[in-house]
Amino acid sequence: MRKEVEKWLAQSLHNAVWLTLGMEQQNYRVESPSVVPVVQPSQSAEPLAAGTRIIEVFNCQEIERQLLILGEPGAGKTTMMLELAEGLLRRAVADKAEPIPVLLNLSSWKNPQQSIFEWLLGELKGKYGIRQDLARQWLEDNQLLPLLDGLNEVAPEHQKACAEKLNDWLIKGELEQRPCGVLICCRREEFEQLVQQPFSLYLYGAICVKPLTVEQIEYYFTQFKLQDVWQTVQQDKALQEILTKPLFLSMFGLVQRQGKFSLSDWQSRSTSEEKVEYLFDTYWEAAMDRPLITAPNEKRRGIYSKTYGKKPLPTHSEVRRALVFAAKMLSRESSTELLIEKMQPTALITQRQKWAYRLIFGLIFGIIVGLIFGLIFGLTVGLIVGIVAIVGLIFGPIVGRETIEPVEEIAISMSHEVRREIVRSLRQRMIFGLIVGLIVGLIRRLIVGLIVGLIVGMTFGLIDGLIRGLKADIQTRIKPNQGIKNSVTNLIIVSGIALVIALPLKFILEYLLPNVIDSQDLPRIIRGSLAVLIWSSFSIAGGNALSQHIALRLVLAWNRYAPLRYDLLLNYCTERLLLQRVGGRYRFMHKLLQDHFARMDLG
Repeated sequence: MRKEVEKWLAQSLHNAVWLTLGMEQQNYRVESPSVVPVVQPSQSAEPLAAGTRIIEVFNCQEIERQLLILGEPGAGKTTMMLELAEGLLRRAVADKAEPIPVLLNLSSWKNPQQSIFEWLLGELKGKYGIRQDLARQWLEDNQLLPLLDGLNEVAPEHQKACAEKLNDWLIKGELEQRPCGVLICCRREEFEQLVQQPFSLYLYGAICVKPLTVEQIEYYFTQFKLQDVWQTVQQDKALQEILTKPLFLSMFGLVQRQGKFSLSDWQSRSTSEEKVEYLFDTYWEAAMDRPLITAPNEKRRGIYSKTYGKKPLPTHSEVRRALVFAAKMLSRESSTELLIEKMQPTALITQRQKWAYRLIFGLIFGIIVGLIFGLIFGLTVGLIVGIVAIVGLIFGPIVGRETIEPVEEIAISMSHEVRREIVRSLRQRMIFGLIVGLIVGLIRRLIVGLIVGLIVGMTFGLIDGLIRGLKADIQTRIKPNQGIKNSVTNLIIVSGIALVIALPLKFILEYLLPNVIDSQDLPRIIRGSLAVLIWSSFSIAGGNALSQHIALRLVLAWNRYAPLRYDLLLNYCTERLLLQRVGGRYRFMHKLLQDHFARMDLG
């Protein structure tokens, strides 16, 4: 958690020159959840003393660690939340009784029927790798303190429901599930549209981030030795107004240092939206033209990027297309964080791309299945099985399952959850095995069909139940696409174990079955059992996910959305100050920049 906060702050544009943001107390925007009558809060904003830090406000006795932060887009709400997280972490390290802050984004709340507490459990597992039973215990024991960004980033049709669920969690839910503290960030305008009388958000206090002052803007330019730029800024009131937001001020500083800003071009834009778009466009140009390597000896060796070294750099158009695709994908998912291993086939746009994905997935999986059965039954049988698998995956109902679920980690355990998964999977797979057995019984004999069905059902059920029960998320993603890489490792391990089990299984079946079935059916059943064991181990332990991921990446690369070495391109974008990265997670420098790229045309 500490590394996450430090890295987000270090990569913040606002971090280049740290400006203490002003705040106004606006407690009238929320309703106190206290059952004891309190003094009606003032209906006007009350400026806080200059230099007041967010952690001082949060720990104020009347706030009781339940605070709302409002502000304009780019005003510094998220940076202020990170500053608070940093302060709370220091206290948690010094005092073990203090809760640990966790950074979560409400944009991923998409189910109007889901409680905030249940959503928290899922997010803590997905982002931090905390088991749901452990996350539940820590939340109920007040060991975690949620800092929730992006209430305005929830899908518009779900924002009111999300606010109502927040209220349920804060005052109406079970007592042990209520938070020991919470911070919620939201844009001011969206909050005013969302919260209208008689509805209100139940928190003890609210602050609004104030715009930067003229003195702070002048100080910023002085630190970068851009005093002449300040003279230019003073000539345009609209420019001066937009620079009161830290995000735009930081961007403008970089644009000016690269000589990309034209006051006449700026003034030719008539609306504020067009002026903001112009600033983003010039920031893109400045970021892409900014020299990444300044050391003369490295330049002489032909090194122009830490990411690519001596390799050719991607072109501006390649970077732009990849960023536009990423922004559109994140916007469709109502998300702000990109993980390569979490990319799904839903990212594909056209029907042709989706059919190409299905075809490639079917070919990869069919070839692997055909090889497994071919090695055991012979080339002809393997070819037939492979063709059937390819056709089935391309045209069959399995294509409806559009989710890639890599087996990132396997936690050795026989907990209640694992046993429940085994029982559930055995029940489902035994039904499947019974159907297979009846088909075989109609072709051969009933006893043969029942034995085949029993072997198929138990093999699939045990392996599927074990993998699902023992599967866990990576606790800390330190490398891009770590989930798929770990999935490959687990696939090899599980498949190796299956091969080791195959030999004793063969001897067991040869010992038990001769008294039950004819000798001519015995070899087929044994070979079939071995094929099912190896195939199920491969597919369930990560083979399916790996095949899907390869198919998806090939389609994305073919359409020039994301190269095969997507991690290099994303790391290059972090060098260019277009993205931020912590471990294997990427996000745009700001949600406004993501929205800017999402509005662009992919073509």
